[in-house]
Amino acid sequence: MGGTMGRLSVGVTGLQTNQYALNTTAHNLMNTQTDGYSRQQVMLTDRSYNLLCRDGIVTNKSGLGVVTAEIKQVRDNFADKAYRTENGRMNYYKAQYETVAEIENYFGELEGMDFNTCMNDLWLALQEMQKESNSIVTRSSFISTAQTFLDRVQGVRSSLISYQRNLNLEIEQQVSRINELATTILELNKDILSAEASGIENANDYKDARNKAIDELSGLVNTEYVNNSDGTVEVFIEGRCLVTRGRTYELEAVRVCENEKYIRDYAFVEDSTDFYMPVWKDDQDALFNINKIPSTEASTDVGSLKGLLMSRGYFVSNYTDVPVKPDKPIAENYETDADYQAAMTQYETDLNQYVTDLAYFNTYVEPYTVTNLMAQFDVLVNAMVTGMNDILCPNKEVELADGSTITILDEEAAGLGMGAGNEFPGTELFSRDTMPRYTEQTVVFADGTVHTVQVYNEENPDDFSTLYSTGNVTVNPALLKDPSLLPLTRETGEEAQEVVDAMLGLWNEKFATVSPNSLVECNFMDYYAGMMEDLADRGYTFNSLAETQEQSVNDIENLRQGVVGVSSDEELSNLIKFQHAYNASSRYISTVSEMIEHLITTLGA
Repeated sequence: MGGTMGRLSVGVTGLQTNQYALNTTAHNLMNTQTDGYSRQQVMLTDRSYNLLCRDGIVTNKSGLGVVTAEIKQVRDNFADKAYRTENGRMNYYKAQYETVAEIENYFGELEGMDFNTCMNDLWLALQEMQKESNSIVTRSSFISTAQTFLDRVQGVRSSLISYQRNLNLEIEQQVSRINELATTILELNKDILSAEASGIENANDYKDARNKAIDELSGLVNTEYVNNSDGTVEVFIEGRCLVTRGRTYELEAVRVCENEKYIRDYAFVEDSTDFYMPVWKDDQDALFNINKIPSTEASTDVGSLKGLLMSRGYFVSNYTDVPVKPDKPIAENYETDADYQAAMTQYETDLNQYVTDLAYFNTYVEPYTVTNLMAQFDVLVNAMVTGMNDILCPNKEVELADGSTITILDEEAAGLGMGAGNEFPGTELFSRDTMPRYTEQTVVFADGTVHTVQVYNEENPDDFSTLYSTGNVTVNPALLKDPSLLPLTRETGEEAQEVVDAMLGLWNEKFATVSPNSLVECNFMDYYAGMMEDLADRGYTFNSLAETQEQSVNDIENLRQGVVGVSSDEELSNLIKFQHAYNASSRYISTVSEMIEHLITTLGA
């Protein structure tokens, strides 16, 4: 009788477990289209057994049915880790490609009105002025074209700086989002720990939400995580702990200085240790850390946040950030061997400094898209501006009585303005905003004669206000007011034809390489074309890598969905299966109940 009554347990547990299975299947079907949902699966196992008898050979037991072992989340941890790594790498290159695509618009490369057109217009205006340089009409046209050219230069520069600041906002937003995700993961950890404390059920929906948060975090920054035995996870970014069992470590956007608009890096609030801090050029105690440059080999090219930092750079660069290799002295150019040896000594010193500057450029300028382009563009503008100024206002070096040398305006070689009262030598076309080209001084030459000269105010790389750089150059206001001051006339009133010829010749002279790492020198037009090709190559590379990574992400996601995804056909089959099993258990209980009733009735009679 006891064995017969025990048979009811088999039916009851069948009803219970199949009811759980039906509920789980229905839950799967309801979340077929839910983003981030992982399929849940009911795992069944034997319930305890009743011992019937035991002898030396056989132990007889009677089973008490089935029990739900767990309702587990179906996931592939290897696929998750692979997805998150590839997703981060895809976002890293996608962020940089989007930067290149945006920058190309500033130069008009995609709109048919590129910056090259402004350069060509300036050249055409020079050609017209060459035909009749003493004409106020051609002079006015040339100065007007120079103003248009400079307006476009300043427009490009302003757009690049504005874009850097927009990237700054994106960086701040992503740092804030990382903090939000960290808080979300911590709260979900607590919810999971609370729900699973009884050991009765698994908090699978909470885990889905947590996995979705980790997926998003992996796209922002290089993410690793550890699954703990209690169901919680610890999350690490760039090798540093972000979320632990009981707390999060908040990030902050670190600025270069209190008043600086550019974010230098991101760091933890507690210890202010930067994740990605570059070594500054004026930090004499620090060595260049090339390992800071993300690379596939080191698996550090991960996360859109780092991609934004690599796109933006850390400062507004100019031509002084591009090192120029010194020319090696040629012995034939020196009168004595002592002069040649002195020149060689200076050359070695300059070469050592160039090597240091080149290492800095390759580490903290060239890899950063906007910073590198700013520097390249400024090299071109500086060469055009100073080239024309140096022809209109030629300089020469003179020795003073105290043995020192100064650079002054070569008034004999310079042209004059046109017309009575305008016969001023050496009026520059492009002026610095806050510093005149010359300062008048009375000096004593080495031969003892006293002269009043125009001393050239040298450019100082450490003082932006002294540079002929974009953002600090305007068309000379005196020429805008009176074009006849343009020094293209000789004392006799004739045209200084050689001056205009020399200015036109600048367009054919090779003045620099597009990069210090290149050996091919370019003229103005070729340099601009090379600069745009370099930018396009970056964009092509970033886009190719992003597309490749996107394909990898899609392949891995398809693999993940093959495991975690809910198939409505499969779940409907399970629904029918568990419904039949539930009905079978119900009929089994009815049958056993009838048997018991029959036994009781029979025995009672």
